[in-house]
Amino acid sequence: MSWSLSEIEGLARKAARGSGFSWGMAEEAGKAVRWLAGIGLPGPEVLANYLEAYDRTPHAQMRPTDTSQDTWRASGGVICPISAGAALCDLAQNDAPSRDIDIIACAYPLLLLPFVRAAAEDGEQAERLIWQGGEFAFAADVRGAAHTPELALSDARVEHGENAALPLPGCQLRYDLAEGPAERLAAFAARTYAPDTEQSRTSGAGAGLSDND
Repeated sequence: MSWSLSEIEGLARKAARGSGFSWGMAEEAGKAVRWLAGIGLPGPEVLANYLEAYDRTPHAQMRPTDTSQDTWRASGGVICPISAGAALCDLAQNDAPSRDIDIIACAYPLLLLPFVRAAAEDGEQAERLIWQGGEFAFAADVRGAAHTPELALSDARVEHGENAALPLPGCQLRYDLAEGPAERLAAFAARTYAPDTEQSRTSGAGAGLSDND
């Protein structure tokens, strides 16, 4: 089924919220998935995979423990790409000293891409994201390719620089989302229609991540 990018964003935002993310972080997830879909990458499918894989994992275990370091790790071993991406943007917006960053054991690194793009814009410098599933560079334009976009786990490296040899991705205003992934995201979105419980607030892929984190 063909979806508009605004429909994709809305579904992704509600699904992220239903999984336990705060509304602020859910909005960031929705924007990220929309951007990926806009260049033909499977952002909705990857978000569905991520939310299902870490549905009952406390988010505190998936945050980068110390973003002042050049190597980021999570106490639970696997880093959430959305929280890592938000941290990258915070560094760029706060004029933190620029540096290359290694993100160890990042879940579904494709979801990092839109945040690295935003960090490059905010920091006004060229940035690259390299992981086992692909490479992208953000400078005057966007270049890159993901040969394994739905890769579930990989170390990722964010570094300064360009790569003019990478291809230019196409752009599109609509995205073909199959019924299966759409239903999986809708199932998470449906949780937003039920009253919060203590369990729902403290469990899930985004649980415990406030807008101020």
